[in-house]
Amino acid sequence: MFIPYNRIGEGIRLLAIFIFCTFIFYTIISYVSDTIKPAEPYKEPHGKAVKVMQYTPAFEGTYKEMKRRLFDFYWYGE
Repeated sequence: MFIPYNRIGEGIRLLAIFIFCTFIFYTIISYVSDTIKPAEPYKEPHGKAVKVMQYTPAFEGTYKEMKRRLFDFYWYGE
């Protein structure tokens, strides 16, 4: 039986090039992503800007309040 070693070598070389290029592209995309996104997105804004929302981890209201907030959400589309 004939084993084509040169074809196996080409396949391994192609796989190595693919893995290397994937790593390079991932590194570039990660660097660009880290450069673009802000360091602290939830910090207080500077200047005349105001923080619009305040994070509340759990809803602490009544059913009517929750229903009103849900209605406002759908009504204003926010």
